Amino acid sequence: MNHNLTGRSIDAFLALEETRRFVLAAKRCHVSPSTFSQMISRLEDQVGAKLFDRDTRNVSLTPEGVIFSFGAHRISAEIKSSLAELMDRASFSKGRVTVATTPSLAADWMPRRLAEFRNLYPEIDLRIHDVTTERCMEMVRRNEADFGVSAQPGSDEEFDNILLFKERYYLICPEDDPIAKETTIKLSDLENRNFVHMVRTGTVRQQMMPLLTAAKVGDSGMEVGNFGSLAGLVTAKFGLGIVPEHAVQLCHRSGLVARPLQSPRAVRPIIMTRRKGFSMSVAASAFWKQLEKTKNSKK
Repeated sequence: MNHNLTGRSIDAFLALEETRRFVLAAKRCHVSPSTFSQMISRLEDQVGAKLFDRDTRNVSLTPEGVIFSFGAHRISAEIKSSLAELMDRASFSKGRVTVATTPSLAADWMPRRLAEFRNLYPEIDLRIHDVTTERCMEMVRRNEADFGVSAQPGSDEEFDNILLFKERYYLICPEDDPIAKETTIKLSDLENRNFVHMVRTGTVRQQMMPLLTAAKVGDSGMEVGNFGSLAGLVTAKFGLGIVPEHAVQLCHRSGLVARPLQSPRAVRPIIMTRRKGFSMSVAASAFWKQLEKTKNSKK
């Protein structure tokens, strides 16, 4: 018995089962009656059983043909369903995009990008995860997200990385602090000032700490994991804080102001990352390409 059945053989079986006439079934399969008869004979040889009883007038299923019919209809239905699903995805009638990004980008920048994509493809299911950069990479690695947008590239061996833009870092401070009078802040202005720091594992701390250390800033002893907590402690005058541009709105408090840091090194890269060597879905690829067009624009 040969189990390597083709879709054409199954189509031929179903056509003959439905029409009960070789001539009509052959026409449906776009072959000559003699060729069609050979297809059925080969199918019977492959399964090792007679599937049809036929004479000059009648064609009917044998008991084995009835059993084969159940499987043939199931396979045909699954193929049709899969083809319909693929066609829907190709036409953006179905599909899902899951993106992981940092909380600061998830607050405004990414929702606006998602809204633009939804306007183009309203049938696509969109999912967003606001996570740390480290968790963002992990989700992409584990295929829990189609791709990530964060402040740090993945390894070149494992990920494809595209730099979208660079955002400035801002100082946040109480509005009655003397430094708040400055429109832009130099790193040298921060000497001996106490700071509330983000956690050591975060990209803000990792990227800015060398600059702050060189500026000889002080340490309040406070360390937090999110920008809201940082803003609360700065408002309560435990120290100053540093946040990336897109996180400024997360630090909005009465009596608190934000001032850009005047240093070419006080910038944070925003990088789009996906697994190297793995294809994304049609919908995810379209969203990736849409974001790629926003390169060098942080609005």
